[in-house]
Amino acid sequence: MTLIIALNCKNGIVMASDGQATVNSAGGPVRLPTQKIFPIGNQLLFGASGSVGTIQRSLFIMKQLLQQFEGNIDYSVMEGVRKELFKIYKNEIDRHKQFYEGTDLEDIRNAPIADVILCHSKGNNKIIWRIAPDCSDVLLHEIGYACTGSGDIFAYTLLKNFNVKDLEVEKGKLVAYRVIREAIEIGAFGLGEPIDIWIINSGGKITQLSKEEIMGLSDSFAAWKETEKEVFRDLVKK
Repeated sequence: MTLIIALNCKNGIVMASDGQATVNSAGGPVRLPTQKIFPIGNQLLFGASGSVGTIQRSLFIMKQLLQQFEGNIDYSVMEGVRKELFKIYKNEIDRHKQFYEGTDLEDIRNAPIADVILCHSKGNNKIIWRIAPDCSDVLLHEIGYACTGSGDIFAYTLLKNFNVKDLEVEKGKLVAYRVIREAIEIGAFGLGEPIDIWIINSGGKITQLSKEEIMGLSDSFAAWKETEKEVFRDLVKK
């Protein structure tokens, strides 16, 4: 399972994920550390929840279609991406239905498909684009954030408490860390560390936070939680 979030901050986009994948084996499900966010070229970030194999094929297709990307995702580019992803997902659904016909697993909701988030930021041109498993799509940068994966309901619930678009990237990183960390701690099935965070700044530059930077966010998160406890204790005393 997976949780991926994207935040449209004042001076860039923050994208974060948990770092655990569940892979089927002959002896049962195996949990492995894995990367779930990938750069495409110099200005785009890709993340997806769902079947690992389908995500890999989706990323390969997107890299091919967007390799000539020059800072402007227009309607024709978006339609091209959706059509190619539709071919992948339809093939997986058809194969799944045929293989599991007549069994409890025939429901296409069990098919190995993917839910994609694509992000871009350069100057005032910021995009958070979500492509659902049925290849319907929506632009979510005006809302301020997008989430996908097994912990998305929890993430949406927490993120509505923040006016993300008013946050600088530095604060957005901490919010993103908190959302992923608390989803893992609460026990959303299949989520686990390491937490992975990427930034696209206002100039379009992509960077991945180092282990040391993630540890720094962990310390800030602990201080934030302790401050909340102190505020609550003061309120109770009153």
